[in-house]
Amino acid sequence: MKWRLSVHGAIVVMAISVSSVPVAQPRTTDGTTLGQLTAMKVATERTAGFRQSLFTGAANRSIPVLSVGNVVTVREAWESGAWAWSASKRRSFINDRADVSILALVLANSSRQRGDKDPAGWMPSTNANTCAYLSNWVAVKTKWGLAMDQRELTAVKSAFVRQCATPATSSSVPSPAASINTTTSVSITTTTTTTTTAKPVVVGSALALLQTVRVENEYQVGYDRALFDHWRDVDGDGCDSRDQVLKRDSISLPQVDPVNCNVVAGDWVSPYDGARWSNPSDIDIDHVVALKEAWDSGAWAWSAAQRKAFANDTSDSRTLLAVTDSVNQSKSDKDPSNWLPPLQSYTCTYLGNWIAVKVRWNLSMDSSEFGRIRNLLQSTCISLDIAPIPNLPSISGGTTAVTNPASSITNSTSITNSTVTPTTTSTGTTAQINPGSYCSPEGAIGYYTLSGSTSPTTYVCSKTDASGVPYSGGRARWRRA
Repeated sequence: MKWRLSVHGAIVVMAISVSSVPVAQPRTTDGTTLGQLTAMKVATERTAGFRQSLFTGAANRSIPVLSVGNVVTVREAWESGAWAWSASKRRSFINDRADVSILALVLANSSRQRGDKDPAGWMPSTNANTCAYLSNWVAVKTKWGLAMDQRELTAVKSAFVRQCATPATSSSVPSPAASINTTTSVSITTTTTTTTTAKPVVVGSALALLQTVRVENEYQVGYDRALFDHWRDVDGDGCDSRDQVLKRDSISLPQVDPVNCNVVAGDWVSPYDGARWSNPSDIDIDHVVALKEAWDSGAWAWSAAQRKAFANDTSDSRTLLAVTDSVNQSKSDKDPSNWLPPLQSYTCTYLGNWIAVKVRWNLSMDSSEFGRIRNLLQSTCISLDIAPIPNLPSISGGTTAVTNPASSITNSTSITNSTVTPTTTSTGTTAQINPGSYCSPEGAIGYYTLSGSTSPTTYVCSKTDASGVPYSGGRARWRRA
């Protein structure tokens, strides 16, 4: 006997068999579920006489941290009509593998939270999981002729009509399109589209894009990992950023606890070393540009909201990756001058991701980092192109949208360590600057949206503060104009 797991909607479903079981698909439409609710028998529950032993072979037992049990629990089934069933029918109910709605695999603590409650007393915490759970609940009750009490029926119908029957409005991350002239210069412009299904348009040469990155000494004081509030649900979908990446990067349909969105199993291939894993405990979620590296490169001047957004950024798949935990630990907070993935065939992709993250978040490079990347792009990765760099996610607490840098750069084989400051794009979208950070050239104009404001504030790249007092070191900084 072996365990075979599949996913029914947002519910992790288990079948116990020695034969092949197809991956489950959603088995009812919203209209079908509503129709079943209309025809549902309503009756007062019979709470007397229940004993677990009446359901021989019941599946509700623990498998380490997991719990296996019926979607409609055996006590709920008893109280809803199974009290009148024969022993044979009760046994069929708890072991029904013909219908993948019957058995569910969830984290044990989620099972304890639910207990024997019906949907009037407990539902999953996210809309998507709630809809799948309610559909399965109604389907099981309908198939087995089980009743609902009035309170249960009202709760199910109300939640399903409110959250599930009307299609939810989805939003997509704006995807920039780029136009590039690579004969003598690189000209990158940005437009906004509402679709993310099209194949990404290539932004252009990684070597040319590298030229837009500021080169300056790192700011190596004050870092604390706690300054980056990480593994949070920043987009409100019920899944924290770690679980989102685990779901995204699994090459098979991942198995997810329907209550807390914890990924409990999947199949991952680590891009850094090519290793395959099925247990999420073997996986680290790597910040391609490590949090300390981000701090040293400009995040020291960010607001707490910006640091949180960076630490949990799943809006561009290049920012966070699911990788072998030991390999991620060997990388630590090193930049490409000190570490590259052991899988050499991934080197160029890694460098492209590194450049894209640094450009998107307006982070600098130190001279050794810049030089190593430049040398690799001029040799091993000479034909590397980089796909579009999307706008930053919406950030409360003071920021503006980042766009592909608007610049005119000579595309020669000789690259200097010049600093290119993001300015207004041809579409009128302003690029992000970080108040107080170093800038170039002197006199450049940038914009920053202050917390609580709806319009950007103008900043100037200046070697003196607003009172005319020179900044230390003679270097220019962004200050309010």
